[in-house]
Amino acid sequence: MARAMNILLVEDNSLDAMMIRRALSKVAPDAAVAHASDGLEALDLLESDRLRPPYFVLLDINMPRMNGHEFLERLRSARAGSDTVVFVFSTSDCPRDIAKAYRQHANGYIVKPHDKKGMMASLATLRDFWELCEPPPKPGSPPR
Repeated sequence: MARAMNILLVEDNSLDAMMIRRALSKVAPDAAVAHASDGLEALDLLESDRLRPPYFVLLDINMPRMNGHEFLERLRSARAGSDTVVFVFSTSDCPRDIAKAYRQHANGYIVKPHDKKGMMASLATLRDFWELCEPPPKPGSPPR
């Protein structure tokens, strides 16, 4: 049985956010997608407990107010955010951005495709990966 796909999309570009949501509606029609337009808004959502677990974050890097790297730094420094699954989904293919995201413990880095077909293929692969993986334990739960 497929596991729920609850996603926090952190994307400042409204056109990209719409394209990602449309692609997800095709490849993962049951996915619940919450949206934040920058890292600060994303942290507020995560701290509010309004997201249904299990979930993962789909994170852009280049955003105003708080960019993706700043978000990752804040998230990973918080005890509750240390196990949050984060996939960077950015147009940046800059080796420095990629290396920095992995140093900040991003779970994956995907260069955002510019076309509909590539977007759908990337998100379908991410869906399949998510369904295959075991979720991290809930914070505070005893080890199995």
